[in-house]
Amino acid sequence: MDKDKALASVNEIKELMEKSSKFVSFSGLAAIMAGIYSLAGSFIVAKVLSPGLTLQEITVTALVVLGASIVTAFVLSYYKAKKIEQKFFSKLTYRTLWSFALPLLVGGLLCLSLILHKSYGLTSSIMLLFYGLSLVNTSKYTYSNFAWLGYGFLLIGIVDCFFIGHGLLFWTIGFGGLHLLYGIWFYVHYERKSNR
Repeated sequence: MDKDKALASVNEIKELMEKSSKFVSFSGLAAIMAGIYSLAGSFIVAKVLSPGLTLQEITVTALVVLGASIVTAFVLSYYKAKKIEQKFFSKLTYRTLWSFALPLLVGGLLCLSLILHKSYGLTSSIMLLFYGLSLVNTSKYTYSNFAWLGYGFLLIGIVDCFFIGHGLLFWTIGFGGLHLLYGIWFYVHYERKSNR
């Protein structure tokens, strides 16, 4: 009995330390929704807009998917933080966001410069690669398995570099497929257990 109490106390201390040193408010449902939004965006580009497709239509679709994913992640993470009693607006949150945003900002500006110079070939690869770098960079402030999701995006981004003209396919596999798979795994592994 004393052994069980000691183990429970150790687990409680570990949980408290993790809450104070790691951003653990991420919701697996946010990754699932980002995957669904990406698949919907890919479908719209491939099936709805494909006849007479313009760069403006692709850009607007991508920005809508990005915006919806960011808002969903923010809302779900905020409510999860309240549920687990972790302060959402803190130095840890800002540090996590900055480590995620910096590679994305650099990659976004690089994509913008390529688009302005009408060099579209590698834009999907750059998006995948810099998003992967963002996830790997953020993993030190949150769940360490974020890095594995990041490695998946890096791998897909590198493969995409060798198949120019198939960007939508790799974009769909990465932003749609990987997000869905990781979100489901994360939800089952972390969140469903805690909801019981």
